Amino acid sequence: MNQIDFVELLNHSQSAGHTETAVYGAESPSQFGQIWRPAGDGPYPAVMFLHGGCWSSAFDLAHARGFCQALAECGFLVWLPEYRRVGEAGGGWPGTFLDVSEAAQWFWTTWGGQFYPDRCFLAGHSAGAHLALWLNGGPPGLALRVQDAAWPWRQVLAFAPITDLERYSRGRGSCQLMGSTLLASAEGVPAGLLSPRPTQMVADVTVFYSALDAIVPAEQCLVFAAASGCELIEMPQAGHFDFVHPETDAGRAVIKFFKGLNDGP
Repeated sequence: MNQIDFVELLNHSQSAGHTETAVYGAESPSQFGQIWRPAGDGPYPAVMFLHGGCWSSAFDLAHARGFCQALAECGFLVWLPEYRRVGEAGGGWPGTFLDVSEAAQWFWTTWGGQFYPDRCFLAGHSAGAHLALWLNGGPPGLALRVQDAAWPWRQVLAFAPITDLERYSRGRGSCQLMGSTLLASAEGVPAGLLSPRPTQMVADVTVFYSALDAIVPAEQCLVFAAASGCELIEMPQAGHFDFVHPETDAGRAVIKFFKGLNDGP
């Protein structure tokens, strides 16, 4: 199965359960997330997964639940945080960016005793992959809480990431237009500060991409990989949403990759 659309991804996630819901901040109703605890006793390997959706309040974490459940079934403790998005109070710059940092710190502080500290991974898809890479870059110009959240990850996995927000936002697609709105929320801030810094990655990075992705051009991944020296994995037949649907060809390959991380040293 290849080239699924967003509705298929969302429908797949409707029946996914989770262990508990948690609140990591007090500034917004969007500062919450869901936890999947795998079977057996800890400690576990762990994943914090940042969902995509064009940074827009029109798309919440619901479509990522099926993918997170699949990771838990592989033995990972999974944290799927929501965050403030464009279109809601506090969304955009800096709220969206601060929220992913707060969510990371909450996960380490609250659940750190339940997972292996050297087997904790940060992952994201699309706009969520943009935020994951941004966080891994030791972002300048914000509070220390953001900078501190970059250090602990064993590896960052970015699925169809938007890596150059300014260049991406020149397009006319709906997600690209939302990127322009995100940039506009940072009035007076250099646009480059809202994108990951490829030469400043803290943890090792693996980028997954497809030349057939109709939402995030492969160029976004290729240019970033060339500048950062990160691992680059092509999924030749994948559509944009295939990476995070565990029943597509690309999704099965991604789950296999995670299993390898779980089995690794």
